[in-house]
Amino acid sequence: MRELFPGLRRFRAYLNTAGLGLLPITVLKEVTEFLLDVIKYKEGINAVEILDPMYLEPVLSEAAKLMRTRSRNVGLSIQTTDGLKRALLALEPKKNMKIISFDLEFPTISAVVKSYAEKHNLKVEVIESKNGLYDISDVEKAIDDETFAVVFSDVQWITGQQMPTKEISEIAHEHGAWVIVDAVQSLGALQVYPEKLGVDVLVAGGEKWLLNPNMGSGIMYLSDRFLEEAKPIIGLLNTEPPVPWSDWWGDKDKDLWDILPVRGDARKLDPGTPAYLSAVALKPSLELINDVGIKKIEKEDLKLAEMVREWALEKGFNVLGDSQITLIVTGIEFEREKEIVRKLNEMGIIVSQRGAKGIHGIRVSPHLYNTKEDIEKFIEGIERFL
Repeated sequence: MRELFPGLRRFRAYLNTAGLGLLPITVLKEVTEFLLDVIKYKEGINAVEILDPMYLEPVLSEAAKLMRTRSRNVGLSIQTTDGLKRALLALEPKKNMKIISFDLEFPTISAVVKSYAEKHNLKVEVIESKNGLYDISDVEKAIDDETFAVVFSDVQWITGQQMPTKEISEIAHEHGAWVIVDAVQSLGALQVYPEKLGVDVLVAGGEKWLLNPNMGSGIMYLSDRFLEEAKPIIGLLNTEPPVPWSDWWGDKDKDLWDILPVRGDARKLDPGTPAYLSAVALKPSLELINDVGIKKIEKEDLKLAEMVREWALEKGFNVLGDSQITLIVTGIEFEREKEIVRKLNEMGIIVSQRGAKGIHGIRVSPHLYNTKEDIEKFIEGIERFL
């Protein structure tokens, strides 16, 4: 497994997948072959009816397999933000409703939620954490019949808390609200099944646990209810394709203002020509995750995270996170903690310092390419500076 990730050779222990995942070498071959086809202008390289089955449909199939859903409910996005924006912009809220989120969310969510609320005259209600964690009772108090949507992360990026996503979905749906989830810190590391969780939208960029950094790739899951009610801006390629496109282009009798019917699957949110290069890059990464098996990956990731937590608790530190992400709340002065992280990184032990609203700590996030020896190297390294 480790031989598939040449990037590991640069480090003694890379434990920062929550910041950026590593790219498997299997991506290189398929991306290179695709680019060569484009450069050589291979026959069909300009035809949607050929590009879609060759490059887009296979990655949607792999994503559907990972999430235990159907390909019709899966679309491609440009990392996470693009998917969140497209999903929200396809919905039409009533004025003076409210949109709910949480105080420690990644700034992408706060920016998207606040700007969307301003555009549609919605109130924003932010649920406050208690010592960095959230309780379902506070969610129950916040959600009511005036709630348009609840937008949040399945796993919190700072603390590593795995949110009670299924319970939040049930409460929100009792009041007719939409549930829109950012799964960039869980999909690919944990078993994340949107239909089982009951969410309406789930978006995850490829740059972290999906092993597709800097490829501009991402996945969108859209529920049947969302597909039925969403009203995106219609372009050309999110409409039902004429068969074949090659005949339609040259049809002398077509009326160019007679808009084709919008698609009924997740591709109704496509912004235009699909990002085929991103699809090509993402497929081998998803194949690797599916071949190993998400259950096995989750088991191993959680086992390594538990090693970190056990050590931290033995040392008397507070620990946040019940997922594959652990925040070690050291309790030491912020600048000193920052210096420890810098020294660890200089040693080739890659972790990160994360914090907000007075909470801060050292974040450790192992993935499928890590071993218990990596955790031991981290422990050995950090004990030199404490």
